[in-house]
Amino acid sequence: PISCTCTNEEGDDRELKSQALITFQYNNLYPTMSTADDVDAKPADNPPISTTNDDAIDDSNTTPTPPPTPPIFIQGLSVLSPRQNNSTLLPPQTDDVAVPLPPLRPEEPVASIRGALSEVLGFAHLTRYRLVVERLTEEQIERKERKRKETKQESEVVNGEKKVGSGNCWSPFTLRDAQVTISPSLKSLETGALLPGSPENSNAEEEELVLDEYGDLSALLPLLENDDKAVTNNVVSISSDNSKIILDASHLAIRVVLEKYDLASIRDHMMRVRQLLEGNAPYVTSLLGEEAPVESEEEEEIKVEEIEEKKGDTPEKKEAGEKQESGEDAETDEEKATKDADKEAEAEAEKQAQMEAIASALPTYAPDYDVLFESATQGGDLTNFYYLACGEEQTLLRLQKDRSDGQAAVNATGEWMEGNDTKENKKKGNGGGGRKKKSKGGKSNSNKGNTMDKEPMVEIERTLYNLNEATRVSSKVTLRLSGYHPPPAHRRVLGDLAYLEATLPDGSIVQVTAFPLGFYANRSTSSKFDPTPAVGSGSKDACYSHALLDCLLQRSKPFRTSWQSALNAAKERSDLLRELSLTEDSLHGIFRPVASTFPNNASGPAATTSGGMGMMMSTSPSTFLPRIDSMVVKPSWLVPLPAVEEGDMVGPQKSTWDHDGLHSLNGSRAEEELTSMFGMDVRGGGLRDWNEELQTAREMPVEIFGERIERARLVHKVLSDFGDASLAGVKAIFDGYIMPMNPNEPARSHVYLHNNIFFSRAVDTGLDTFKIIQGDGAAKKSASRDAHNMGVLHRLDIPGLHTLATVLVEYLGTRIVCQSVVPGILHGEKSHSLLYGAVETLSALQCDEEMHKLLESSIGEGCMVATRTIPAHPLTDERMDVIKKYRITPLPPLEDKENDKDGDEDDKDKLIQICGPMEMKGILGSDKRKYVLDCTRLTPRDANWVGKASGGTGCWGDHESSGTTGGAKKTKLVPSSLEDDEWMVCVLRPELVTNYAELKISKYLAEQVAEKRNGESEKVEKESSIADEPSAEPSADKKEEPIKAAEEKEVDVNETKKEAVEEESKTKESLAKIEEDYIRSLRYNVNVFLPYTRSIEPMDEESHEKLKQDEEEARKLARHLWDTVIPNFTKEIRSSSGNGLQLPVDGRSLTELIHQRGINCRYIGRLAELARKEEFDDVIASEKAAAPDNITDKTSAKKKAPRFRMPLCWLELLECEMVARAAKHVLDSYMMEQGGASSTAQVPAQTIASFLSALVSVGEESAAETERRTTSKVQSSVLDQEDMNALTLFGAGGNGGGVSSPIRGRDEIWSDIEREIGRRYRHTLSLYNTSGSKKDGGESRALYTPLLRRICQRSGIRLVAKHYDMGKKCVCGGGSGTSGLTASYPVAPTDILDILPLVKHAASVAGESFAPCSFNGNAGSTSLHVLLSDAKTVYEYGHANLSNGNVAVTLDYSQEASAMYQRVLDSPIHPQISKCLKLTAVAHYHKDEPELAI
Repeated sequence: PISCTCTNEEGDDRELKSQALITFQYNNLYPTMSTADDVDAKPADNPPISTTNDDAIDDSNTTPTPPPTPPIFIQGLSVLSPRQNNSTLLPPQTDDVAVPLPPLRPEEPVASIRGALSEVLGFAHLTRYRLVVERLTEEQIERKERKRKETKQESEVVNGEKKVGSGNCWSPFTLRDAQVTISPSLKSLETGALLPGSPENSNAEEEELVLDEYGDLSALLPLLENDDKAVTNNVVSISSDNSKIILDASHLAIRVVLEKYDLASIRDHMMRVRQLLEGNAPYVTSLLGEEAPVESEEEEEIKVEEIEEKKGDTPEKKEAGEKQESGEDAETDEEKATKDADKEAEAEAEKQAQMEAIASALPTYAPDYDVLFESATQGGDLTNFYYLACGEEQTLLRLQKDRSDGQAAVNATGEWMEGNDTKENKKKGNGGGGRKKKSKGGKSNSNKGNTMDKEPMVEIERTLYNLNEATRVSSKVTLRLSGYHPPPAHRRVLGDLAYLEATLPDGSIVQVTAFPLGFYANRSTSSKFDPTPAVGSGSKDACYSHALLDCLLQRSKPFRTSWQSALNAAKERSDLLRELSLTEDSLHGIFRPVASTFPNNASGPAATTSGGMGMMMSTSPSTFLPRIDSMVVKPSWLVPLPAVEEGDMVGPQKSTWDHDGLHSLNGSRAEEELTSMFGMDVRGGGLRDWNEELQTAREMPVEIFGERIERARLVHKVLSDFGDASLAGVKAIFDGYIMPMNPNEPARSHVYLHNNIFFSRAVDTGLDTFKIIQGDGAAKKSASRDAHNMGVLHRLDIPGLHTLATVLVEYLGTRIVCQSVVPGILHGEKSHSLLYGAVETLSALQCDEEMHKLLESSIGEGCMVATRTIPAHPLTDERMDVIKKYRITPLPPLEDKENDKDGDEDDKDKLIQICGPMEMKGILGSDKRKYVLDCTRLTPRDANWVGKASGGTGCWGDHESSGTTGGAKKTKLVPSSLEDDEWMVCVLRPELVTNYAELKISKYLAEQVAEKRNGESEKVEKESSIADEPSAEPSADKKEEPIKAAEEKEVDVNETKKEAVEEESKTKESLAKIEEDYIRSLRYNVNVFLPYTRSIEPMDEESHEKLKQDEEEARKLARHLWDTVIPNFTKEIRSSSGNGLQLPVDGRSLTELIHQRGINCRYIGRLAELARKEEFDDVIASEKAAAPDNITDKTSAKKKAPRFRMPLCWLELLECEMVARAAKHVLDSYMMEQGGASSTAQVPAQTIASFLSALVSVGEESAAETERRTTSKVQSSVLDQEDMNALTLFGAGGNGGGVSSPIRGRDEIWSDIEREIGRRYRHTLSLYNTSGSKKDGGESRALYTPLLRRICQRSGIRLVAKHYDMGKKCVCGGGSGTSGLTASYPVAPTDILDILPLVKHAASVAGESFAPCSFNGNAGSTSLHVLLSDAKTVYEYGHANLSNGNVAVTLDYSQEASAMYQRVLDSPIHPQISKCLKLTAVAHYHKDEPELAI
């Protein structure tokens, strides 16, 4: 905000003029106050709360201190239609179109005005123009005032329908008389052009003020200062509390001036017209918003009465007060008692009425109704999934009742909106019988509101769908580049820029020539090229216009009719949505689009996307886009079944679904696909340097709050754009558009460089690079751990330590690592240097002293990582021999040549110190910044997953050998050994390390307190014993000795005190050093239990002993997890009903819960075994408690049943999560066998459908059972085998080059899943794929719907919401030998709507893992961490105050933290904002305000 007391010495003249103008205005308001000294004052450094200046004023100045400068608003501005050369050529009665603007701040960006004009009728189709400030004449001012005061609405009602505007639907201001000029910036290229600020330019004639597109409206303030009218009448009004100043700018206007096109702007203009034709027709005619409703006298009286009631000034109270003032007798005791009784009766009646209203609002069910909806949840009916998940059972019941009665949705008696009070009625407390809101002109909308309330949800969605279809003109009009484009050389020199081809609604094809002044229809046909202007009358004319849309509208009457209908539909849609926002509840407003079955019901302008041609509007989607994607952050796994044909839908009920019917012909879509730049912005002047942008943003100043906000905003924007660019680049790689940097190597070793982003596959690429692990599974896990640790360092925000932007993208089993490029790494060896670690396997590890200190102060202190001594060549001789034998010729190393010893014997026994994993690398880039790469471990390796012979704890071996598995049988599915490449990457959770350290610190402090108390008690005892010793009677000489000693003691008292102080300070220093050493002893060595590493014992015995101690500490920590944390957590789950623990409801919440306790997901098998043992003990205890009293065994006593029982849902949820995670890995292996994410992969939908069918079934159907099922039950949405084979061509090309059949049988699929569960979790399933009877609780407890949901979420699969027969037999087609698609059952290949990539951003919020996103960029977004410590501090302070009972303070701080996050994100949708809102809700609940909490 601009302040008269805040100036910048290095600012430009424009800012100083703005300051001077505001000071001048303020002096006019307060003539007795002097602000001359304040103009040069510095602002106070308190930006989070106030922007005013509280600097002290000189005591010699006797004038009073002026109040803080209020904000300034510019009022009266308007935007005028494009400038014309000769107004006589305009149609009669055509005046300038003036779009009034609301009061704006001087710092309002000009770009926001251009964005607002993109939705205004008559301006939305303009793209090439500039905004200039124009001074209005007296006549123009009077005409503008007259139009403003007119109450006539701009829209007319013709034949009962609203019509936007009148006359022709094209703009008359873009035709031949429109003034089209070149850009002012190009005038500087003219010979002899005057430079800005030169003396010649200052003496020249004053030019018009052009508003900079990247500037703001502060440029108007100097213009107002130099204006005589502005000096006298600039202040329209000032509020009584000096809250704001309003400047009158009604004598100024912003004029649109059209500019000439170039070829790039022609393409942008085409994209804009396509976006308008795609259902985004403009409907806005004014930017002032709705005017205040005109209230009648009766309504004013009612309003006054309501105000008086709130104040308590009712007529009865007034009358009583008058009586009391007049001296009349006061009320008697009987009258008071009567009134009190009446009040109590009224209160009781009101309470009873409220109870009845609550009872009537409760749902009602029939006696035989399935209240738990078990038939839907367990039977696999996902058609109504979102109704049940969102608590809309009553809506579902009404819709089902309508269908059972044979009624159409239009005649449905169930009112979906019934019982939902409007916002206005809720505020007034009138319930459903409140007064309706008035519209403009005092006309009531009560009829329309009542109609809206009675319309069911399906009918509302149907109306919106019909209006959206009416606004989509793209199905009738196709606009693309002509086949004659680009222009030949002889036409280019004549000014032709491009040739376009438009197919109009009547089927005619118009060839259009684009030249710098605009567009005109030419004489070309499909067989003849003639780009000259068409000659004729009326629609046969060239129809020149600066805007392409106006040119085509002049040319075709059918197009004018369609466009006019689209404008009317857009206006009606806007009115409908506005009415819905006033009449329906907010939660229902969210649920309605979620459960919508009508495709593409999006309204309003589409979001802009950054593509190869700059910022452009996104066009039509490539396929069906469900409306639920617009309401959720991440794409949903289940999509409501859309309606294709008329009459398909009656509520949430399907009849048919034709995939091809949802994909319409659109030539523009194909053209954009071919011209895509895959995330690159070639118009931006070059490729973006992501690393430089990120590091520059991180190095921004953070001294004041405003600087920290700007820094957080820029960091968040750069990382968000990097994620989008990475996703676009990965898609281009999968589609084969980008060539690898090393095409001569195998595909698994390919690396790519695109858009300054480095792409590589997360696989084991061989022995060339230095690493400890091996195997593809370990490589994928290591990439994930590296991204996680990079996120930890990003959130620590350590100055001087730089990390790369990192994103992981996983698609169809292939994981791609996307990273920004280290400066200089691609430009030779001398442009960078290796400071830490090693790149090549045979090179020695490096350790720069400065880099080591930086890592020790950051990673060591922040992540509790210990510094240890290791050999410079850590690998064993055997491993080195294997590497030398099998490695490929290495690439040029990163380190300097003098440091490249290539395994020389001279430094083989050299020792170095390292803080962090030995694979970590520190590089000094060409920008002189220090970067950290490959940080794969920040906690020790889990000793429980290390073989006992290799130094592990042996807990798994002891546990399995003891046979204590809770009734589970040991099978061959669980490996007998822990030797697995993937387990080398298994590390402990940082939460466990932190909790264990806190536990040790608490014990240490308790011991210190106990020792201190013991020492004090011993000292007291010693002093008391000395005082109690008997002494002989002293002589006279001896009596004088104590007196002399006392005198000497008085002389030396000062020296004694000094010695005591010095001794005390030394004691404190020693204690501080002891405590510091103890804290350092809590750090862990992250390089323990590593294979293929040399022993340091022959080189350094002390370091070897330290390594043994580190390994023992790691074993203690792992045993603490096994013996204490996991059993205690199981006990906590068992007593969850008593301790208030909320059990998780799905796999995601389960993962978050166990991670908070420091338990890795690989221990889910251990948790399941403990849960199964607890269930077994509960059954035994219940049987003993139910036994009769006269038992035969006299020695045993009857036991009571346990107070708490293990929840049965706990084991069900654990096994469901295990199956889902293992199934994801198995499915990835299947997809990799077929080519992975490559475009050459064979029919992934078939593999996925067969896999899911096997997953949710109990067996496989025989041929006879399949025949009986298909003949007994007609399912129009399920294709038979013949229809399935007709979907695509099979048998060609040698049947796919001999690739094996991708179809597997159910037994093979479940065998692979169980083997993966046994290997990964060392557990045997007891609820899934069991052949036991249901009395044992086997198959009946399997959760098939949650399992299907979880596997789809973890794999990015999107299914159609329909009925799936889960828990029955399936058809997978394994071993059938057919070459076509298999009609798998219950999930068919046609039920797979899409397969989304999974994205993990290193800078995401803590705990965020892979999240599904969309390659099209239309759904899904990772939640990035907001790098703003102020918001985190405020949130934690509010949380602490809630624990202390300061609810009011908690509310203030939670709202302030939420506001800080929103200032960075510009959106309320973020996990950190949701945490603030949750804290606000809890505070309101503690404040006894449940309505506000909800």
